[in-house]
Amino acid sequence: MESSASKPHRRWFEIKAIVFLPLKPDKAKQLNLPVKLPILAEDLPLVVDQNKIPLDVILRGLEAQCSVSKDPYYESYLVYFYYEKVKSALNVDDLETANEYIEKAGRIEKDYRYDFFKGLIYVKKKEYELAEICFRSCISRNPNFPLAHYELGNILRARKEFEEAIEEYQKAFELDQSFLLPVVRIGDCYLEMGEVRIACDFYQIATQKDPNFQLAHARLGVACNMTQKYERAEKALKRALELNKEDFESAFNLTHTLSRLGKHFEALNLLKKLSERMPNDPILLNEYALCLRRLGFYEEAKIHIDKACQLSEDAFIHYNRALLTVFVDKKEGLELLKKVPQHFQPKAFELLDFLNDWRGPLKVSNCVEELVLKVKKCLVRGELNVQRLAFLLPENERSKQIREGLLPMQDERIDDANQIKLLLAVNLASSEDPIAMEKNVTKAVVAFCPSGTMLAVAIALTRLLMHVRTHAGFELEPYVNDVVFDLQEYCWEFAKKVSQVEDESFSMEEVEGRIFSSASEVFLTSLKVLSVKPTFEEVIAMKDENLKCLCTNILEVIRCTTDSTF
Repeated sequence: MESSASKPHRRWFEIKAIVFLPLKPDKAKQLNLPVKLPILAEDLPLVVDQNKIPLDVILRGLEAQCSVSKDPYYESYLVYFYYEKVKSALNVDDLETANEYIEKAGRIEKDYRYDFFKGLIYVKKKEYELAEICFRSCISRNPNFPLAHYELGNILRARKEFEEAIEEYQKAFELDQSFLLPVVRIGDCYLEMGEVRIACDFYQIATQKDPNFQLAHARLGVACNMTQKYERAEKALKRALELNKEDFESAFNLTHTLSRLGKHFEALNLLKKLSERMPNDPILLNEYALCLRRLGFYEEAKIHIDKACQLSEDAFIHYNRALLTVFVDKKEGLELLKKVPQHFQPKAFELLDFLNDWRGPLKVSNCVEELVLKVKKCLVRGELNVQRLAFLLPENERSKQIREGLLPMQDERIDDANQIKLLLAVNLASSEDPIAMEKNVTKAVVAFCPSGTMLAVAIALTRLLMHVRTHAGFELEPYVNDVVFDLQEYCWEFAKKVSQVEDESFSMEEVEGRIFSSASEVFLTSLKVLSVKPTFEEVIAMKDENLKCLCTNILEVIRCTTDSTF
């Protein structure tokens, strides 16, 4: 028997059978395939009754055909599908496979695509200098390839070379005006340069050219938020979410927009959904807690802010926790204020001094005395029981629901001047403690007149009473500076009007015969009246009863405070 060692050496070549799959010309053109597609016989069962031919089957067939015949016709298809394989590998960050097939393509022909995909691999590896070299080489080989201009623009933008990046993005869009991503990135460049309005214009162009371009709507919403165009931001962000319900960032940005528009219940519902999806995101928990606080749900807010502090050492979150805790457990809150991060200590110590120096209750004028007595009957250990108060107020649909123990959780468009006396009465009845003032007036608004405008008016009124009590008088500029930032969280439009009061001229003759229908008008006018240091006689002569009552009580507080200092 002949041993294996004595056998002659033989080389075996495995020859695989190739069959040609005929394709209809229109189908072949659609799939960028040859009309006679070479396929290994062993792969034929994989394409029978299939609408789509697997990429690996196409590659194996083309490779086999090109190995037996160096036909440029089939080689061009093989190179094309090598790059299709590169794309699929890059999509799953399989850089080794991507590079393997780039080199296979390069051994046949190194054209602009070779440089482009090499550049993409370097981008994935964060080797941006090498990526730039590849993209520039690609452009030199094919100046009319828009994707190379776009990717080069991305690298330049990352390096803050915005003008050069914009040029590349513009070239990409000029070469393919259906390719809108460069338009959005031009907007991003202007956004980073601080030219927010110009950025808005480019995002708007992209949304107009393609109303279903989700990213453009999302970016437009961000830019509109930055320019305080909140109604426009709301529209853009809601459209972005219609197109992609999983866009967490747009949903989170929308909560900010809604709060600025005074749509606090809508913001709250959205934040609740987001927190259920991302229960351990401290930034989200912080925003959820702040929204709950704005609506008077202090105990629930504390639960979420405490959890946020467990998850993060962020100084702002810990400062918010101290502030919020004061509304739930005043003793604990005061201790936390003493320990806030250093950056927030000046604010915290200012608040501590204010609370320590507070001397209540405040003077109650005759016009609101009866209502104050009603409110006091509804205070339980200093906290307002809104259900009990509902039985003492005139019956309407809302108070009827509150009497039944229901709290409708929805935003309403209310700006009612007749609610001014209720807000004033709740503040005065609670004025033994300034924390109780803000807490109780918030609960009253949410129960009886829930709107962002009424919440903002209520907070502005509370801070006005605190201001005149603390300073024994009223100075418009310091008051506005102190209150406007907080009011923006409740209703941007009202806060803006408060900030503009000091720029408007005013004389008492302007209000002598006027009647106001909205609470915001009454409050804004009261600031103008107080700014000219009116006498009691001038205030009493005013026709509007709500304005007269508010201004009279403010003057009473000032006079009482002034008298008590001597």
